[in-house]
Amino acid sequence: MELRHPSLFEPQLTDEVISFFAKHMLDIYRDINYLLSTDDDSNDGRGTSIFDRTRNRFLNLILRKQCPVDVHLTDGSLKFIFQIGNASIRFLKDDFEKPKKKKFLMQQIQSFSLFPLDDHQPHFWRFILNEPKTLDDEPLVVFAGYNLANDVVAYWDSNSITDINHIHLVEPETPASVELGSPLVEDLDIEDKDDEDSIAVNN
Repeated sequence: MELRHPSLFEPQLTDEVISFFAKHMLDIYRDINYLLSTDDDSNDGRGTSIFDRTRNRFLNLILRKQCPVDVHLTDGSLKFIFQIGNASIRFLKDDFEKPKKKKFLMQQIQSFSLFPLDDHQPHFWRFILNEPKTLDDEPLVVFAGYNLANDVVAYWDSNSITDINHIHLVEPETPASVELGSPLVEDLDIEDKDDEDSIAVNN
């Protein structure tokens, strides 16, 4: 099945709007992994912190109306569901290609089971944070729309974002050279000569 851009199903799901949320997810992921990187930290602890901070970040952005489009909070609990246009959206951390949290998707099928299936129409949407699989990989946010058969019919990922801030080392600039004058050093010979002249005069 051909995957189409989310805006073809919901016009408000533009690159700008999707990128806005994806950037926050990536920033939070990097911040948490930087802060919780000691031997006393664990993957479970990092995962909980990432979810909690992402939920709070999205909640504040929505309530303060700081999003680039009108966003409605549908469920402010731990489910945390928000709506853009007609798109019902949640977020999670998982592997998009091999998801482990299948119940996260299957629950939606039950709620729509009274309606005829439309294989080409997304009925629910997910922001999915994918952790790097190797040291050379970067974290990836996928925004996908699923039909009632749990198939992806709309797709976007953060590879299309060009202005993500990455932590990198910058080579320090060599300061411009400054020409210094000759150091001020007292001439001991002159000082000795002055002492000899003083003795001669006083005598």
